[in-house]
This record gives sequence, C-alpha cells and structure tokens, in this order.
Amino acid sequence: MQRPYGRLVLALVAAGALSFLAGFAVTKTVGNIPCRGEGLACNIDAAVGAYGVIIAAVLGPIIYGVTLLVARNRIALGALAVLLVPIIGFYLLAMSDHWRYVGFYPYADFRTFLVMTLPPALTVIVQWLILRITVGPKRPEGDDCLPGKTRGKDNSESGAVPFPTE
Repeated sequence: MQRPYGRLVLALVAAGALSFLAGFAVTKTVGNIPCRGEGLACNIDAAVGAYGVIIAAVLGPIIYGVTLLVARNRIALGALAVLLVPIIGFYLLAMSDHWRYVGFYPYADFRTFLVMTLPPALTVIVQWLILRITVGPKRPEGDDCLPGKTRGKDNSESGAVPFPTE
C-alpha cells in the first residue's frame, strides 16, 4: 500500500523540479528576444512569467497530487485544464485592456505572450506529461489491449445480448 503513494510523491517532486527547470530555461531563452518600446514594461512582463513558473511549479504538483489521490484511474487531464485556465485567462485579461486602449502591435504582443504566458503553461504541461508517463492510469494485470478493444473473445457466449443484425 505504501509503494504506490511513495511512487506518486516521488513523481510529483520530480515533476515539480523538472518543470521548474524547463520553465526557467524557456524564461531565460525568450527573455533574450529584443524588446521594442519601453524596457520597463518588457521587464515586468518577463517577471510575471518567471513568477508564474514558480507558482505553477509549486501549486501544480499539489493540485495533481490531490487529483490523482482522489481518482487514481484518471490521467489528471482535468487538473491540467484547471491549471491552464488561470494562466490563459490572466494573459487575455491583461492583454484585452492593452488592446482596447493602446492597440494591437503584433511583435510586442507576441513577445509578451512568449515571456508572460508560455513559461508557466509549459511548466504545467511538463508536469502533466511526467505524471502521465510515471503514474498513468491503472490497468488490470496482463491487460495490454486498448480500451474498447477485445482480445479475440466472442461476446455472444458470455451472456451478453448480441446486437440484432436483422
């Protein structure tokens, strides 16, 4: 009984650490894109993205852990949506005010997306991928077939009512 929980805790810690490193690397990489316009605004956008990586790296494993403890047979896709909605929503809310009063500048807005939204979103997605690989949905022993597929059994003998063909 302790082994699955230990594996889950280890996977959550590894997912948090690796996703933080991936998010930080992306933050540093996209931070090198030249900024056109006011440098302070670019630095603030980059800082928001870096803080988002830290928050997602800490909160993500907690939310995934609670989700996987409650529903062990899930792959935590709902938790991925729960974590991505605030990141995307915050970006759209921040940019809608900018688009309304300042206007749309493709290069500056794309850079803002890259430094403010991409690193936290990547952090959450990396966590989900790591947890999907390490703590995937439980299958019964020896069940190698895909869901919905049968392994050559004839279901007509199992007592199930066959689909009428007439």
